[in-house]
Amino acid sequence: MSALGLFALAAAVLVLAPCAILALECLAACLPPRRQRLHVVRAPETVVLIPAHDEEQCLPVALRSIEPELAESDRVLVVAHNCGDRTAMVARALGASVLEVRDDGTGGKPAALVAGLRHLDSDPPEVVVIVDADCRVEKGAIRALAMAAAESGGPVQGDYRFASETDDDFGTLSSLALLVKNVVRPLGLTRLGLACLLNGAGSAYPFRPLRDAPHGEGSIAEDYQLAIDLAKRGFPTRFVPEARVRSVLPGRHDAALRQRRRWEHGHLALVSRTAPLLLLRGLFTLDRHVFSLGVDLLVPPLAFLVLAWTASAALALADLALTGRSAATWTVFAAAALLFAGVGSALLRFAGPRTLIATLRRAPGYVLAKLPLYLGFFARRETRWRKTERTSTQGAPAADETRHERSGTGS
Repeated sequence: MSALGLFALAAAVLVLAPCAILALECLAACLPPRRQRLHVVRAPETVVLIPAHDEEQCLPVALRSIEPELAESDRVLVVAHNCGDRTAMVARALGASVLEVRDDGTGGKPAALVAGLRHLDSDPPEVVVIVDADCRVEKGAIRALAMAAAESGGPVQGDYRFASETDDDFGTLSSLALLVKNVVRPLGLTRLGLACLLNGAGSAYPFRPLRDAPHGEGSIAEDYQLAIDLAKRGFPTRFVPEARVRSVLPGRHDAALRQRRRWEHGHLALVSRTAPLLLLRGLFTLDRHVFSLGVDLLVPPLAFLVLAWTASAALALADLALTGRSAATWTVFAAAALLFAGVGSALLRFAGPRTLIATLRRAPGYVLAKLPLYLGFFARRETRWRKTERTSTQGAPAADETRHERSGTGS
C-alpha cells in the first residue's frame, strides 16, 4: 500500500472511531427510559451554590426559580466574585446568603466555587447543588438533583439546555449541538450504566467529595475536568433527566464565539491530552467509568468532527482515484453513516422531524463558520477562563422559549 493509501486509511479510522462512539451514545439515549427507584427516605440538607460575577440583571430570575424548590432546612449561597455591580445587594434582597470574594480574577468560576465551599466548612450541608446565575431552574429540579446525589453518593448532572436568543443559524445550531452534548449523550451513557461528564449548571454533589476535589485545575473545560477528577477518586457522574435547568446563549455574535472558543478549545485539549491517559488508567485499574470517560472524550465537538470527516473523505477519494484502493473510502462512508444515524436519531427523538430537516439544510454554513475557531486551536488556543459577556437584558429563558424543545418529546 502506498504512503497516500496508508495515510488515508489511518485518517478514516481516526474519524470512524468517534462517529461510532457518538452513534452508540445517541442510539442508547433513544431507548425507552428505565424506572429509577430512589432509596433515600428523606430529602438531604442542601445548599444551592451560585457563583456570580456582575450578574445583577439575571440573578433575580435564577433566585426566584429556586426559592419555591427549597425545603425548610435548605439554603442558597451566592458567591459574589469580584463584582463591580449590585450582585450582592440583589442577592441579599431576595433572601440569599452572600459571600463577597475579591482575588486576582484569574481563577474564574472554579475560584468562586472553591471560596464558597470553604465558607461552608463551618456548617457543611449533605449535598451541594450548583446553579449558574444566568439559569432558570424548573419545578422539582433541586429536589431531584439533591436526592439523586444523596442516593448515589457521587455527582449527578441535570438536563441543562440552552435556548438561542437569536434566529440566526449560528445560534440555533449551537443550541442543538449543546442539546446533543449536554442531554443526549449523557443520557445514553447513563442508560448504558456508564459515567458521564459534567456540563456546568444543574449539578449536585455530596459535600465532602466536592470540597476535596481539585476543581478543574489545569483546564479551561473546568466541568469536564471536575468530572474526570471525581471519577478517578471513585465518584462517577450520573445523569438525572428529570432535573431540568435552562439558560440562554449570548445574543451578541462576538460574545457567542468567545464562549464557544473557550468551551471547544478546552474540549479539544482534553481529547488530545487527557482521553488517552484515561483509557490507559481505566484498562489498568479495570475501572469501567474512568475508561468510558476516556472513550467519551474521544468525540470532539460536532462541527470539528464534520470537518475532520470532510478532510478524511477527500483523502480517501484521492486514494481511490490515484490507486484504485477503496478501503479508506468504505471506511469514511461507514463513518458518515454512523454520524448521521447518531445525530439524526437524536434530533428526531429530542427535537422533532422539522428541526432535523432544517438542521441538515443549515449545517454546512454552520460548520464552515466555525472553521476559524478550530484553526485557532492549533495556532493560538484559549488557555484562560473568561466570563462570557451578555446583554443587559439577557437572562434565563421563559418556559417553552427554546424552539427545538417545543417540537420535541423531551428526555
